[in-house]
Amino acid sequence: MDLLIFDKIENDSCIQAILNKDNVGVLRGVIKFCETEGVTSNAIKEYVASLLANDDNVLSDLAKSGKKIGEDLYKLASLDIQEIYNKLFSIQIKYAPSDNDTGFYEGYIQSMRAITESKNAKELLDALITHYRTLGCGTLAKYAAFKYDGSLEGVTETDSITFDDLIGIEYQKKTLIDNTRAFLDGKSANNVLLFGDRGSGKSSSVKALLNMFADKGLRVVEVPKHRISDIPKLSKLLSQSPNKYIIFLDDLTFESHETEYRALKIAMEGQLQANPSNVLIYATSNRRHLIRETWADREGGEVHKNDQMQETLSLSERFGISLVFSLPSQKEYLNIVSEMLKKRGKKMTADTEKEAIVWAMNYGGRSARCAKQFVTSYIAGHKEKGED
Repeated sequence: MDLLIFDKIENDSCIQAILNKDNVGVLRGVIKFCETEGVTSNAIKEYVASLLANDDNVLSDLAKSGKKIGEDLYKLASLDIQEIYNKLFSIQIKYAPSDNDTGFYEGYIQSMRAITESKNAKELLDALITHYRTLGCGTLAKYAAFKYDGSLEGVTETDSITFDDLIGIEYQKKTLIDNTRAFLDGKSANNVLLFGDRGSGKSSSVKALLNMFADKGLRVVEVPKHRISDIPKLSKLLSQSPNKYIIFLDDLTFESHETEYRALKIAMEGQLQANPSNVLIYATSNRRHLIRETWADREGGEVHKNDQMQETLSLSERFGISLVFSLPSQKEYLNIVSEMLKKRGKKMTADTEKEAIVWAMNYGGRSARCAKQFVTSYIAGHKEKGED
């Protein structure tokens, strides 16, 4: 094949085996693919479709960035796809994968099926362009959540928590939802700091946002503190995707001698280059002021004290929205337990209330996390007793 746009797929060993009629080589490549990534029984078609969908080329770069695809480029891409369709899509090998969960985002799976089932070359090319425009390509297209520790890794199993599961933080939920919806709609939106007591729903709220808005193009990338200096580089990579990204910094606190907070300040505001419009930072912390300060830090006279206080406050102030999460009162705590039990088909009784209060006293105090742990234990205990 003499491909102009999709030429990199010719270097694939399985494609070479197909062209050389090397059935053993074909099966080696296809079987591994089907068992790790396959979502249809059309083994070779889906293998080729996956290569095309995840190929970085001039067409995919323009499409995923939302730019116009010129007539000449479309015509040249059509010639490539026609040849690929004739020589590769015409080959039939039926192989049903073992139906193990791939961990891929459902939208990616649906797109791969649509590409694989294309009835002609034009339909194939148009399905590819739609894939690029809506999902991008490569790892960023396959998952809704990621971990970054020097490189991006897709998260195959995410927490299924929703905002309905988070009780007693209505203002915080509304503020987060409104800000994130504005972000997805292309309107102005703020970086967010979620701070307050442990177990009060800060991290769970960010996870709930992903479950609420993943189908609207929201993605979450969790970044550890020691990789904060990579955020500008990561943001540049994410800016090339059609989706919107929340960089998630969980349980964030800095000691005064640590330098990562300066890198975060620069990443949020302070670079000559503007931050990408499709990237925001949401951070959680147990502290309103992210940089830990001691009384000794304030010694040294008025000038030094003022400088130190400005330094400790300047990072927190870079978050346009700061939301406080507080531990619930006993009444609020029992209401959370009651609502969680209701979702599990159980009613709150006077005895259950007593058990929930004792649980909180023994296991770290009243919090939404503590309530969830109590309900989990309570339900498990009743199942062991054979109760419905």
